[in-house]
Amino acid sequence: MFSTKTTRLAGLGLILAVGLSACSGSTPSPSAGASTSAESTAVASPTSSVPPTARDGSSLIPTTEVGACSLLNVEQVRSVLGDAARDIQAGEVAGTVSPAGVRHENCIYPLDPAGTTTHAVILEIVTYPDAASRAAADPWEAMMSPTEVTGLWGEARYATNRLSQTTEHVLAVARGTQVWRFVVSQPQEISTWEPAEGQAVLRKLAETARI
Repeated sequence: MFSTKTTRLAGLGLILAVGLSACSGSTPSPSAGASTSAESTAVASPTSSVPPTARDGSSLIPTTEVGACSLLNVEQVRSVLGDAARDIQAGEVAGTVSPAGVRHENCIYPLDPAGTTTHAVILEIVTYPDAASRAAADPWEAMMSPTEVTGLWGEARYATNRLSQTTEHVLAVARGTQVWRFVVSQPQEISTWEPAEGQAVLRKLAETARI
């Protein structure tokens, strides 16, 4: 699983600096992160007395404490995405806490056996330590021309990020001190939806999630 972990989600900067492991809690293997994340210097261990750190100073969260995969399971993702998720793989998790106390939890569901993050569903939960730090952050960062989405549980924006090799459909929802991001990343040659269709799919993912 994740045999090509060096591929990057250039448009999102998701925190993938730690090793990824299946939601069953298996031992993670080292991986490389997205463009804004440094390589980790140690693998997170649930039994470690001192949290390992990434080169940017972030502490790695033990995989057993990362709850992003609880938002949506494989069958729920497959039900929403339909044929685009016919080859979906088991969820893998990663997480960090920044020196400022911002917690990033990620769940990655690869959409083919190759296990790359450029063809995957990515769920992210970002938790800020307080209201002030959340207010100072931009929950729509790395989203290209985000548009407002109404009717969800918080302030929401959707964007279609068209990158050199991939298309990312992104929905972010902010409420209180937390931001939830739902992402479907696909290689450009098999991009499934136009923006309006992508927004409908991502909205359904968000509505199905356990929040």
